Amino acid sequence: MFPPVRLPLALLVCLAALGAASPLGGARPAAGSGAAARSVPAPQGSAFSYSRPGRPLPAAQPGERVLLTLEGKAGAQALTRSQLLALPTVRYTTRHAQLQRTFSYEGVPLRDLAALGGFAGRDMRLYASNGYVTTIRARDYLAAPIMLAHSAGGRPIPVLEKGPLTVVLPPDPQRFPARLYGSAWVWFVERVTAAP
Repeated sequence: MFPPVRLPLALLVCLAALGAASPLGGARPAAGSGAAARSVPAPQGSAFSYSRPGRPLPAAQPGERVLLTLEGKAGAQALTRSQLLALPTVRYTTRHAQLQRTFSYEGVPLRDLAALGGFAGRDMRLYASNGYVTTIRARDYLAAPIMLAHSAGGRPIPVLEKGPLTVVLPPDPQRFPARLYGSAWVWFVERVTAAP
C-alpha cells in the first residue's frame, strides 16, 4: 500500500491538462485514507497505465548522488535515485537492441517528467553524459509509455548496461520502428529539458 499522493499544484494542473485528474486516475484520496495503490488509467488516446503511482518526493540525503537534472519553467531540479523512485512508474519487458538482451524495465514516463518540469506537451531534449543529445516529440511521449528507466530486472541499471538512466521505448515495432526511433534510446541520461 502506498501513502496518499501529494503533488505540487503546478504538476496537478499539468496532469489535468493531459487528461489525468491525478496520478491515481480519479479523485485523490483524502490524507490518511489508506487508499490502495492501483493501476492508473492513462490520458485519453493513450494505451498505457502506471504500475505504481507517484509519492511525495523525499528530501535528498546527505551524500546521495544526483542522477538527473530536470530543467524547466521553475529552474533546475536535481533528482536522486530515491526521488526518481517516488515519481509515477511504468513497467514493461522489452529487448534492448544494442545489448541483445531482454529486460523488465521500470522508470518514470517522459510525460510525467515533462509535467514536473513544467513543459508538458512540448518536445523534450535529452542529454547523455557521453555528449549524445536527442529530441523526443511530445506526440510520442504523451501517447506511449516511453520511460526514463532507472531499474532493469528489479535492480539499478549498471553503467555496463547503459545506466544508471536510459530511455526505453515500448515493444511496439510498428509504432516505433528501429530505423526511425533507434536514436531515442538514450543511454547515460543526465539532463532533460524542453526542446528549444
